[in-house]
Amino acid sequence: MSNTEMTFTIPNRKIAALSNGQTGKPLLLMVHGWLDNSASFSKLIPLLNDFHVIAIDLPGHGKSSHRSADAHYHLLDYVHDLHCLVHAQGWTHFSIVGHSLGGIIASMYCATFPELVRNFVCIESAGPLTEPESTSVAQLKKAIESRIEANQKAIKNPKDVGSIVQARQRVSDLSAENAAIILQRNITQDAQIDDIQWSTDKRLRTVSSLRLTPAQAENLMQGIQCPIHFVLGSNGFSKVSDLMAQRKKLFKDAKLTIVEGGHHVHMEAENVISDIILQHCCE
Repeated sequence: MSNTEMTFTIPNRKIAALSNGQTGKPLLLMVHGWLDNSASFSKLIPLLNDFHVIAIDLPGHGKSSHRSADAHYHLLDYVHDLHCLVHAQGWTHFSIVGHSLGGIIASMYCATFPELVRNFVCIESAGPLTEPESTSVAQLKKAIESRIEANQKAIKNPKDVGSIVQARQRVSDLSAENAAIILQRNITQDAQIDDIQWSTDKRLRTVSSLRLTPAQAENLMQGIQCPIHFVLGSNGFSKVSDLMAQRKKLFKDAKLTIVEGGHHVHMEAENVISDIILQHCCE
């Protein structure tokens, strides 16, 4: 069964999504990583027919709306976006799968709205990245300067899909196949005039205003009530595995599985990951 396109409306923006259409089954939300989109779950979705899977495109990514011209992309606002969607649809007692940035967002959501989430699978993430409060001035200055630079820089649209696939491969562990799966949803194409444009918002690449402090992140992670299954790639990001080692005692009910693969292990070992999701979220 092919994945189905969906569109949801929340205040001031549109959220696009992919679904398996299994509307009579328990809900499973999926949240992707930075500069990815819902297509990063496209191999997993058909393997999860015990659930009604809805994999969203975060604002500024894929086919979802950009934020308004006077806004920026704050981590905390993604948590707000997610709850606006959940609230508008009246969803309760659902499970969440998050990858990378999506895992960070989902972990914060689970802590903030524990009454709504049954189970959580967190792939290549161990919660928010942090900086000590002593770096606040430097962080803020860097963020403001990066916004000004991004605003002055013209968007450089790709010449062809092959070139952007190669560029993404140079800065990630993605195969050409998996990079193409993601990137095809981050562009729009007009075959008649041989034109390709980015659909992602260039402001996604600006520097975060202020990261949470370690104490703030710990408080959030301690607030997660639902069972968590962490999945790390054997060749994933070392920063994530280091964070996991530091934070494992914060979680009330958590298990960890290492799966052969890199940061996008869910695209490399989809059968293994789908089994983990099915087992954990059916409990």
